[in-house]
Amino acid sequence: MESATGRISAVRGANATVEVLSPLACRRCAAGKGCGAGIFQDATRTRKIQIQIPLHMTVSVGDDIELAIASRHLLRAAVLAYALPLAAMLGSLGIFWVLSENASDGQAVVVAIFGLVSGLLLSRRLLKRESICEQFVPVIGAVPDVG
Repeated sequence: MESATGRISAVRGANATVEVLSPLACRRCAAGKGCGAGIFQDATRTRKIQIQIPLHMTVSVGDDIELAIASRHLLRAAVLAYALPLAAMLGSLGIFWVLSENASDGQAVVVAIFGLVSGLLLSRRLLKRESICEQFVPVIGAVPDVG
């Protein structure tokens, strides 16, 4: 699991507001609805995110906690964000190469750009779905021992 440390700033029922020192990655992450990967980058800015408190855990305001995202979820996010556009680009180039006999380099570049843009648009569309993004929201992994 990839992890970062945060501090509980508010508790409301089964949810907690956690302050994490990290850069702002995107609008979705800023709204607490993104993949959550941005909280694991360099510490330059404090952000507040909403986290569901596990049933077996008791936390209170001021507690330092460890936030975690499973490695498999980070891999899925990377596949959607990076591998899908790359696969679309390479796939379109492969199809173009098979179907064309005397293609120029310029045509291949245009096809590659078309494939890349198509893959980026598909990736972006998929990552806007709540059902896909909710698996990338970090969870409370542990409350570090103090003392």
